[in-house]
Amino acid sequence: MTEPENAARARVDHLLERLARVNLQVVVIAPPDATRRSAQRRARAAAAAAGRTTLLEEAVTAARETVIRAFSRGGFSGTWAANDWSVSVASPRDRVAAAAAFEEAVMAEVVDDLVDDDTLEILRASTDELVRASGMPSPGALSSFTRSAVTSQSRGLSASLIVFGMIGLSVWFIAGVGLGLLTLAVGIALAVAGERLDRRS
Repeated sequence: MTEPENAARARVDHLLERLARVNLQVVVIAPPDATRRSAQRRARAAAAAAGRTTLLEEAVTAARETVIRAFSRGGFSGTWAANDWSVSVASPRDRVAAAAAFEEAVMAEVVDDLVDDDTLEILRASTDELVRASGMPSPGALSSFTRSAVTSQSRGLSASLIVFGMIGLSVWFIAGVGLGLLTLAVGIALAVAGERLDRRS
């Protein structure tokens, strides 16, 4: 294997590692249009001329498998209210389009040193869009719901400290020191719990 081909394989491997972390569950991408299909043909022709057809096909297959694994991981993530709302919103057509985007991206790495910048930009554009959108949380996911609930609960506990403090002082003057201290202790305990929840959120 030649040094340029080794470099191309290294680029592909690095990209595949990045693509494995892309969240495909809540984002969709357009299928290839004429411009993208033309860029694919140029990439395939350049790879063939350089003797990299095998590498290109291996990269395309790996990219497709990466997409399959990504959607398989999102088959069920656990949701509140017993409804699996966090299952991917992507349709079969969207999944095929995501696979095409990943395939184009790895093609670009294979022929990075063989084709013009415009071709590379076209091949990478769709995956770049997916990567930018990959930070979106899955809709209805239990983790997202828990984060919101924890934040709300923390704020509620902070407010409870104020309420219990006022009640504690009132009880102190009305019912005596013992009950007043007990009420204040409850308020402090709630405040500590609220602080811990804030740190975890």
